[in-house]
Amino acid sequence: MNDEMRFVARLPAAGQRTLQLPALRAARVRQDVRGTLPAPVPERLPGPAPESAETTEPLPGREPVREPGVVEAKRAVSADVPGVRAGSRPAELARCILLSRDVELAQVLASIAVGAGVQLLPCRDVEQAAAYRDEVILVGQDAVAEVGSRLAASTLILVGAEEHQDVLWRAAATCPGARVAVLPAAAAWLGEYLGELGLHSGRAHLTLVAGAGGGAGTSTFAALLAATSTLEGSRTLLLDADPHSAGLWPVLKAREPDGLGWEDLENSRGQLSPGQLAEILPLSQGTAVLSWVRNPGCFVPSEALLAEVLAASRRIYEHIVIDAGHVTGVPASMAALADTRLLLLAARSVNAGAGTGRRLGERAGDWRLILTGRLAAGIDTRLLAQRAGIELGGYFAPRRAIARGAADGSLMNVLVRRSLRRNVAALGQGNGRHQESESETGQAA
Repeated sequence: MNDEMRFVARLPAAGQRTLQLPALRAARVRQDVRGTLPAPVPERLPGPAPESAETTEPLPGREPVREPGVVEAKRAVSADVPGVRAGSRPAELARCILLSRDVELAQVLASIAVGAGVQLLPCRDVEQAAAYRDEVILVGQDAVAEVGSRLAASTLILVGAEEHQDVLWRAAATCPGARVAVLPAAAAWLGEYLGELGLHSGRAHLTLVAGAGGGAGTSTFAALLAATSTLEGSRTLLLDADPHSAGLWPVLKAREPDGLGWEDLENSRGQLSPGQLAEILPLSQGTAVLSWVRNPGCFVPSEALLAEVLAASRRIYEHIVIDAGHVTGVPASMAALADTRLLLLAARSVNAGAGTGRRLGERAGDWRLILTGRLAAGIDTRLLAQRAGIELGGYFAPRRAIARGAADGSLMNVLVRRSLRRNVAALGQGNGRHQESESETGQAA
């Protein structure tokens, strides 16, 4: 095989790298129409009860997106829920470094990087580029002779025009592991390479909530955990990934939300950008929600689409809470991305969940068990966790207010109670804390 061919990756031409979503245009039209009408009264939690409620101050420096033609009242921030539009945080872009002084080459590479959703940071000399030696570095044909030992351990891609390919190949022979991209022939490959880099960027904390059986209340707990995160100041996404879900909106809002859902993503094409995702998703009390809006279960998202949504979400949200349904149906790729894994189990009897850890196998150590429902007299939650074979994360006691809120389509409003917020936040950490006071509450409920 020709030595030069070892460096060439021949991929199909890159397709359009923006989401093609007809429903998005319709949603924007509806938004423009609403912008010309008097501003609606912002959603608020019910008035706080003196003995158990607290207010949440709006986050400093974070205001809703200002739309032209909307009166000042729309920018009012609720005293109880931060008035933060989920898309107001700029997307966290992956980046790569360009070591080159060739302006024409820089313009070509900038165009490829924009299509891949990657930020291109130019450096004019090796000293500058060496500060980013742990990142991907594109080296122009005019700078390949300067690489030397300072960038030898970096991930290097030597790029240049076809007339300079001999220079690139000779430099590659002295840089083990370096790749060569001869433009324009390698533009498609370079776009795909940088696109993968962009898809795996992001620092959002991902919490996976799954159930060990029916009636564990995974959807309810996931919604409350996401809302609690929002109230604590994090830009949060509640993601419904349960293939058997009836949709989250019936318990979150009494009316159909303004925004799109899974059914609208069924025929989407191309790469989903973080900005588009934040733009199309509806909010519930400041928390972005991706679920089914009109026809639950009509379309089950594939693992590929879930991965695409998660990749975009991790770059613009700070906390992602996933309602994953039954634990046996959780894709391994999704579980691997999670920072915290919570397994909910309805504590109906002393044998509830026995052997669950054994069925999970090696993955059992990654999960924390949250027991839910009414505890029968004499049941020890630690004993239940021991029989399940999963470390105890705590007990989520039943409350009548939660049931009423879910039935009325106002579930998140119950978080006006300070004690409930504290309990949900502690359980959401999955750190094995166990509060005896909550166990007593559950037995008395």
